[in-house]
Amino acid sequence: MDTGIDLSHPDLLANIKGGYNAIKPNKSPADDNGHGTHVAGIIAAVNDNIGVVGVAPQAELYAVKVLSANGSGYLSDIIEGLEWCITNNMQVINMSLGTSSEVQSFHDAVIKVYNAGIVMVAAAGNSGPGDNTVEYPAKYEEVIAVSATSDNDAIASFSSRGPDR
Repeated sequence: MDTGIDLSHPDLLANIKGGYNAIKPNKSPADDNGHGTHVAGIIAAVNDNIGVVGVAPQAELYAVKVLSANGSGYLSDIIEGLEWCITNNMQVINMSLGTSSEVQSFHDAVIKVYNAGIVMVAAAGNSGPGDNTVEYPAKYEEVIAVSATSDNDAIASFSSRGPDR
């Protein structure tokens, strides 16, 4: 769940199996920002001897567009995207997005996804280096929080961190 995925990207095309645009449900989930495509590449770029290889190059991708061209969005669209993932039997949801605010309706949606047996992974955030800077949804106990790393495999200076993750 992000800004969508470039549906014609050669390193991702074979792995894209569908998607949904929560912002404009009758429109394509194509990426108009680049962030979603970047994250999808880290996850599932194929091994074609061009560019990078994703950590799971055979993973099936579903472009769930919940963020706009400027990379921002509404929690209502994110919640709608989570609902789509439940309805369409996703196994893993990646959310490279976050908010510093605890919102009960968002947490309720995350709990519903968790209870459906879907694994959720979310970016811890870019509010580091201070302690207790992990953002939601990564801060929820139902979600696996992931921090950014540097070239020397340490937590990146800007990455969020905290005792609860």
